[in-house]
Amino acid sequence: MPNYLLRFIDSGPRSAVENMAIDEALAMSAGQKRDFACLRFYRWQPYALSFGYNQSPEKLVDLKAVAESGLGIVRRMSGGKMVFHADEHTFSLVLTLEFIKEKYPEAKTFLDMFRFSIEPLVQALVDTGVPARFSSAREMSAGRGNHLHCYAAAAGHSVFAGQHKLIGAAGVFRNDCLIIHGSIPISIVDIPEEIFLSENRRDLAVKMAYLNEFLDANAIQRLPAAVARYYTAALGLRLSESELNGTEKQCVEALFPRYSSLDRPTGPE
Repeated sequence: MPNYLLRFIDSGPRSAVENMAIDEALAMSAGQKRDFACLRFYRWQPYALSFGYNQSPEKLVDLKAVAESGLGIVRRMSGGKMVFHADEHTFSLVLTLEFIKEKYPEAKTFLDMFRFSIEPLVQALVDTGVPARFSSAREMSAGRGNHLHCYAAAAGHSVFAGQHKLIGAAGVFRNDCLIIHGSIPISIVDIPEEIFLSENRRDLAVKMAYLNEFLDANAIQRLPAAVARYYTAALGLRLSESELNGTEKQCVEALFPRYSSLDRPTGPE
């Protein structure tokens, strides 16, 4: 097994298109080199809506109203439901399937791999004072259905804090890697209901947990680095604070047209 690094990247605020292009570029790089995992934290400037790969944004929102609002909009390569990205820590995690199988040979299903991959994040939150936990059977049952909003749904990998969902996350297999996208809201920012088609607005009244209910501003700011340290200890990785290399930057530029469109890619990826 390679001597794995954990590349930790704190990108700061980026546009919706750039954020998704960076995540795919890092997944491509990890799949080719196969000797590192990658944890990236980032923000959104401007605030944005991201839609799961299989959702149809034009059936959910008024695209003209979204454009006029100044919000970003993008389709993720991962599945799941819509997320409104405002004041939050967003993360992407890339682990090769080879690494997961070496560390957790009992993993047989997507859910097994997903929970293994974000367990260190849950434990890092607990250690910083957030009562984070995976969803209960009751919460999963209540969260079933054809929901618009990620935080109205619950699955076996959903993370709650107290009585409400804290982390909205989705994953996808790509380039022999598991790529996970996740959002950890910091504070309440009202979602602009007027950009949604009228029949979908009833699904927006979702109760969520927020980091500022449990942590002060300094702890929230330090959270990404704390999570990175927890991953290195939990998974036996060597921490390497990193930035995109030249090849990855070129890949991001090449991916801009794909993520600038809301169409699903139809050719080989």
